Amino acid sequence: MADRHYSTGFDISKPGKWVLVNIILESLRDPIWQVGGGILALATLVLLLALRSPEVGVSVYRKRLGTRFLLGVGLTLFLLLSGGVVLFHRANTPPTRVSETPLSAWTPSLFPKPSPSPTPSPLPTLTPSTAQVLTAFCDAINRKDANTAWKQLSVTLQQERTGHVIPPGRMTIVHCSVSDISDRSVSGMLLLRTVDLHGSGDGYDRPFLFTLHVEDGAWKIAQIARCLSDGCLDETPLIVP
Repeated sequence: MADRHYSTGFDISKPGKWVLVNIILESLRDPIWQVGGGILALATLVLLLALRSPEVGVSVYRKRLGTRFLLGVGLTLFLLLSGGVVLFHRANTPPTRVSETPLSAWTPSLFPKPSPSPTPSPLPTLTPSTAQVLTAFCDAINRKDANTAWKQLSVTLQQERTGHVIPPGRMTIVHCSVSDISDRSVSGMLLLRTVDLHGSGDGYDRPFLFTLHVEDGAWKIAQIARCLSDGCLDETPLIVP
């Protein structure tokens, strides 16, 4: 028996018909069409019931003519409303571009291979290391050994802190503890407790990010930043050991 092929009458391979279906579906979901169509249907029904009511003193023939007239007017208004909504959505539908290349001929394009990022140069092997410098700084703070703590700072930071002008927001470190440090990083996190120029403080330890650089063949503290929930703020000029 020969195979029978049945046609559904709708070729889904044509993108234009999908666009038409989308326009119709958008029109059916349009609140203007839904509300307007409902009002037209309700008004037509009310008028038909009123016309065919026994209280209306017209002949049966005239009632039939009136019924046909109301149905015709209601249907015409409904079609005009539907057509207007469809035309509105069609005008706001972006044009569909159809590729002229068949799908079977498509081959994926190759993206250029990203060039490898340069490998960061290893940290200089110095003694003491970055972690040892930060640890020595912390220990000196807790021992009230200001001289040792000052020696861990860069020359620039030491000179800034020995000037005659004292910034109003200057804070003095009274306690220090190590939070996150490593010999493989130029930065480390310390928890500092500070007081203001009047010796007042809240007694809380807060995270500060210390950054070091090489100076005269040794690691020295070059920057101090206070870390908040949204990032770290440079407060190097305000912190003194």
